[in-house]
Amino acid sequence: MAAPTSFPIMLYFVCGFSVALAATPNITTDQSALLTLKAHISFDSQNHLTKNWSTNTSVCNWVGVICGSRHYRVRVLNLSFMGLTGTIPPHIGNLSFLVSLSIQNNSFHGSIPMELSHLTRLKFFDFGYNEFDGAIPSLLGSLTKLRKLYLNNNNFIGTIPPSLSNISSLQVISVGFNLLSGSIPSSIFKISSLQEIYLGVNKLLGPISSIFFNISLLQIIELGENMLYGGLPTYMFDHLPNLQYLSISHNQFSGELPKIGNLTMLTELYLDDNNFEGRLPPEIGNLTMLTELYLSSNKFEGLIPNQIGNLQNLEVLNIEINGFFGTIPFGIFNISTIRWIAMTSNNLSGHLPSNMGLFLPNLQQLFLGINKLNGTIPNSISNASKLEIVELSWNSFSGLIPKTLGNLIFLKTLNLEFNDLTVESPELSIFSDLSSCINLVDLLLSKNHLNGFLPKSIGNLSLSLQTLYLYDCKLKGSIPIEIGNLSGLTTLTLSSNKLRGLVPTTIGSLRMLQGLGLDDNRLKGTIPPELCYLRSLFELFLDGNDLSGHIPRCISNMTSLRALYLGYNQLTSVIPLSLWRLTHLLEVDFSSNSLSGSLSFEIEKMKVLRILNLSRNQLSGDIPKTIGALKDLTNLSLAINRLEGSIPISFGELVSLEFLDLSNNNLSGEIPKSLEGLHYLKDLNLSFNKLQGEIPTRGPFLNFSAASFMSNNALCGAARLKVPPCEEGDPGKKKTTWPHMLRYVLPAIGFIMLALTLAFLWKRWKKRNPKSPAQAGMYPLVTWRRISHQQLVQATNGFNSNNLLGEGSFGSVYQGTLSDGMNIAIKIMNLQVRGAFKSFDAECEVLRNIRHRNLVKIITICSNIDFKALVLEYMHNGNLEKWLHSQDHYLNILQRLNIMIDIASALEYLHHGYSTTIIHCDLKPSNVLLDEEMVAHVADFGMAKLLDDQDSMMHTMTLATFGYMAPEYGLEGVVSTRGDVYSYGILLMETFTRKKPTDDMFIGEMTLKHWVDESLLTSILNITDANLLRNEKKHAAMVDCISSVMRLALDCCAESPLQRIDIKHVSTTLNKVKLKFVLDSRRS
Repeated sequence: MAAPTSFPIMLYFVCGFSVALAATPNITTDQSALLTLKAHISFDSQNHLTKNWSTNTSVCNWVGVICGSRHYRVRVLNLSFMGLTGTIPPHIGNLSFLVSLSIQNNSFHGSIPMELSHLTRLKFFDFGYNEFDGAIPSLLGSLTKLRKLYLNNNNFIGTIPPSLSNISSLQVISVGFNLLSGSIPSSIFKISSLQEIYLGVNKLLGPISSIFFNISLLQIIELGENMLYGGLPTYMFDHLPNLQYLSISHNQFSGELPKIGNLTMLTELYLDDNNFEGRLPPEIGNLTMLTELYLSSNKFEGLIPNQIGNLQNLEVLNIEINGFFGTIPFGIFNISTIRWIAMTSNNLSGHLPSNMGLFLPNLQQLFLGINKLNGTIPNSISNASKLEIVELSWNSFSGLIPKTLGNLIFLKTLNLEFNDLTVESPELSIFSDLSSCINLVDLLLSKNHLNGFLPKSIGNLSLSLQTLYLYDCKLKGSIPIEIGNLSGLTTLTLSSNKLRGLVPTTIGSLRMLQGLGLDDNRLKGTIPPELCYLRSLFELFLDGNDLSGHIPRCISNMTSLRALYLGYNQLTSVIPLSLWRLTHLLEVDFSSNSLSGSLSFEIEKMKVLRILNLSRNQLSGDIPKTIGALKDLTNLSLAINRLEGSIPISFGELVSLEFLDLSNNNLSGEIPKSLEGLHYLKDLNLSFNKLQGEIPTRGPFLNFSAASFMSNNALCGAARLKVPPCEEGDPGKKKTTWPHMLRYVLPAIGFIMLALTLAFLWKRWKKRNPKSPAQAGMYPLVTWRRISHQQLVQATNGFNSNNLLGEGSFGSVYQGTLSDGMNIAIKIMNLQVRGAFKSFDAECEVLRNIRHRNLVKIITICSNIDFKALVLEYMHNGNLEKWLHSQDHYLNILQRLNIMIDIASALEYLHHGYSTTIIHCDLKPSNVLLDEEMVAHVADFGMAKLLDDQDSMMHTMTLATFGYMAPEYGLEGVVSTRGDVYSYGILLMETFTRKKPTDDMFIGEMTLKHWVDESLLTSILNITDANLLRNEKKHAAMVDCISSVMRLALDCCAESPLQRIDIKHVSTTLNKVKLKFVLDSRRS
C-alpha cells in the first residue's frame, strides 16, 4: 500500500522541480536581457551588435560576451569603445552570473537602472566616459563583491552615496568629471581595501578636516577641480605609507601644509591653485620618489628649501605665482631628471649658478620670469641641450646674451625681455648665432641694451619664427631688406628705437603678418604700397617717424586691419576715399601730419570705429552729418584743423562717445542740445572756435568746466563757465503751474494704485499656490519696496533722456537712483502701443514668483490707469548686445562661456525648475543683462508664455524677434520649450562669431546656421570673432573649444523641434567644454 501513496508525492516533487527549473535564470534569460539591451541601442556606428548579436548564433559567441565554462552563463560583458548610443535597460540586472560589466567610452545616456544592484557577483563595473545623468544609485552599495567602480566622465548629479562604504572589498572608486555636489562622505575613507579614489572635477563642497586618512593600501587620491575649502587635517599624511599620487589642486584650501615627510612613496603632488600659505616644509626633501611637484598659484612665502635638491627623480617643479623670496637653491640645477622648472612671478633674487646647464640633460622648459634675479646668464645654459623654452624676462640680468644659446637646436621660445642685457659688438652677431635654432618660433629681446645695427643675418633666422619683439633696444641704422625672408612672421615689433632709412618694401612679402610696429623711430620716405599685400595685418603702427607723401590708396586691400596709426609724421595730400572702405577698422590715428581736404561723407561706413584722431592737420570744410552713424565711437579728436560750419546735430547719435575735442577750428553756430544725451561723455573741448548761443545745461554738461568753452564768439550760460548769462524770457514761467499740481496729485494716485495692484497680485498668487506654504515663505515680496510715481520721477530727473537706457517694442527703460542711493531700472510701458497691456501682465505674471540668480529681479511695480512700470534690479554692465557689437567692449572666451552657461541655467530653471513651465519666447542679446561681476541675467518676459504641462506645446501668434525665432514660430505659431532652445543656439553662434542672424551677408539660402555648419567642415577660424583670435594665446585649445560650442549650437538649432537637445544637456555639455578648455590651456 505504500507504493501507490508515494507515487503522487514523487510526481508532485518532479513537477515542482520542473517549475523551479523553468523559473530559474539561465542562458536564455541572459540572451533575452542582451537582446533587450540591443533594442535600446539607438545608434551602432560600427555595426558591432547589429551584425553580430543574433539568435542564429550562441550568446557566448557574441562580440563583447564571455561565458563561464561551468554554468554556461554570461560572466563578462565588455562593449567598451564601440561607438554605441542608447540607454541601459533594467533587464541587464538579470545577468545574475555577471562578474565584469564594462561599457566605457560610448554615448550611453539616461540613468543607471536600480536593477543593476541585483548583480551581486559583480567585481568590475565601468560606465566611464559616457553621458549618464541623474543620481548615482545608493543601491550600488549592495554590490558587496565589487572591487572596481568607474563612473567617471559623465553627467551624474547629486551627492556621493555614503552606502558605497558598505563595499568592503572596494579597491577603486572613480567618479571624477561629473557634476556631483555636497560634501565627501568621510565613511568612504574607512574602506580598508581602498587603493585608488578619483573625485576630481566635480562641484564637491566643504572642508575635509573631519576625514581621517588612515588607509595603508591607498595609492591615489584625486580631489582636484572642486570647491573644497578650509585647512588640511593635521595628520592627513601620517597614515598613508603607500600613497603615490595626490591631487587637491584648483580648490580653495588654505592654511599651512601639515607634515608631509612621511609620504616617501609619493611620485606626484598637485597642490596648485589654492590659498595655501606659510613656508614650504623642509621635510619635502624626504619625498625622494617625487617626479612632479605643482605648488603654483598659492600664497607660499619664505625661502625655497634647499632640501628640494634631494629630489633626484623630479621631472616637473612648478612653484609659479607665489611669494617665495631669496635665492634659488643651486641643488635644483643638479637634478638630472628634471624636464620643467617654473618659478615665474615670485620675489626670487640672486644669480644663477655658473654651471647651471651641466647637469640638466633633460631640461626642456625653464621659466624664471618676473622675479628679481640678477647677474649674468651662464654660458653653460647651452649644455641643457633639450631646452625648448627659455623664459627669463622681467628680471635684472646683465652682461652679454650668451652666444651659446645658438647651440640649442630644439629652442622654440627665447624670452629675455625687460632686462639689462648687452651684446659683444654693434654688429649684433647674436642673430647669426640664433640662426642655428631652426625651430625658433618666438624671439623676444625688447627693453635690453642691444645698442647696434640690425644685421642682414636677421633674415637667416628660423623660417618657423612667428614673433620677433625688439622694442626699445636702442637699435640704429636701417631695417635690412632681408627681414622679408622671415615668411612665417605674425608679429614684428621694432618700435621705440633709432632706426633710419626707408621702410623696406620686402616687408610686403610677410603675408602671415598680423602685427607690425615700426613706430617711434626716424624712418623716412613714403609708406610703401607693398604693405597693402599684408591682407592678414591686424595692427599697423607707423606713427612717430618722418614719413612723407600720401597715404597709399591701396590701403583698402588690407581688409583685416583693425588699428591704423600714422600720426606724427609728415604725410600730405588728402585722406584717400579708399580708407572708408575698411569698414572693420577700430582705431585710426592720423594726428600731427599735414593732411588736407575735407572729411568724406563716406565716413558713415566705418560703423565699428571706436577711436578717430585727425587732430593737428589742415583739414577744411564742414564736418559731415553722416558722422552720427559711428555709434561705437568713444574717442574723437578733430582739433587744430581748419574745419568750419556748425557742429552737426547728429553728434548726439554718437552714443558711446567719451572724449570729444573740436578745439582750434572755425566752427560756428550753436552747441547742439543733442549732445546732452551723450551719457558717457567725460571730456569735451570746444574752445577756440566761433560758437555762439546758450551752452547746454543737462547731462554731461553738468560736469564740464570753463576750459571746455573758452575763446568763442558769443556763448552764454552759467557763471561757473565764465561766459555771460543768457537772456531769459517769461514764457517759461507759465509752464510751472501744471507740474506744480502734479507734484501733489501724482504721489497720492500712485500710492493708491500701487496698494491695489499689490493686493490684487497677492490674492492671485495665493489662489494659484494654495498648497505651497514652503514656497510662500520664499515669495519675493519680502524684498519688494513701495515706490511711488513721484519717487520714480525724482530718481530719473523727470524721466530725462540722459537716463534713458534703451527702447523696446512696448516701452522704454530708464536708469534711476533712489534717495537712499539704490540704483534701479524702470521699464515704463508705452500704453499707446497695441499689446502693451498684455505684455505688462505677462511680465508681472512671470516675475512675481520666479527666483534665480540668472534671472532679472523685480523690486516692485507702479501701476495706475495711464502709467504702468516695472522697477527692476539695475545691471551696471548693460546688455550682451553692447558687449558683442560695440568695439569698445571686449569679452574673452571664458567670459563668453560663462555668460552662455548662465543663460542656459536660467532657461533650465524656467523650463524645468518651476511648478509651471515658462517659455521666454524672445531670447536675444539685448534681453541678456550683465551685472557688475559679468554674471548674466535673462530679462524681458513681455512675450513669455506659461504652460500647464511641462515642455508641452500650444498654438498662439508671437512677436518674437526675426532671426532668433524657431521655424515653427513663424510658420505655425507653435510655442514650446524647444523654441527657446533654438533661440539659445542662435545666440550661442552669435556670441562666438559676433555675427547677427540678420547680418547683410545672410541672404537666400545662406543663414547664420548654415554658415556655421559649413565652416565646421573647413576651418572654424573663418567664422570665429577676430577679437578672440587676437587676444587668446591658446589657439589649439580655443579652436577645439569653439568647435565644440558650435556643434552644440547646431544641436540646439535642429530643424525639427523633437531633434533639438534639451536645455539640461546644454548646461552640462557647455560646462564640460569650458572645463576642457581651461585644462587644455594650462597644458599648452
